[in-house]
Amino acid sequence: MNKPRKLVVKKSEFVGGAPMEVRAGVRDWKVIYPELGVDTKTLIVGIVEIEPGQHSPLHRHNCEEIYYVLNGTGEIESEGERHPFEAGDGVYNPPNIAHRVWNTHPTETLRLLVVGGIMFVGLVPEWPTPSPYEILE
Repeated sequence: MNKPRKLVVKKSEFVGGAPMEVRAGVRDWKVIYPELGVDTKTLIVGIVEIEPGQHSPLHRHNCEEIYYVLNGTGEIESEGERHPFEAGDGVYNPPNIAHRVWNTHPTETLRLLVVGGIMFVGLVPEWPTPSPYEILE
């Protein structure tokens, strides 16, 4: 008998501890991931929170990635150039490009909805596996 597909992941089931958390002031919540029981094949979804004055580590990965800015203001650093954004904006990261995100607001936590592409396809069905991220700092 096949295991029923999981279609809803409750907030209480979100998991932290992703590679972005190597830096203080960064929280990376796994929302839609295979390890949470979702039979996803090409996409993952997370929420990244960055405290004021902090930034994610410089990193790259082999998939496209987009952010929807839930709240706050910040800058995406892509190949050494910084690009400002604010709540309601969308941000695109091409594959294999070194990037990091800066929170530029003095008091508000930056929150990003993150959708990643096919970097995880080769990892399924064995999960969790070694990270597909390359942390550069």
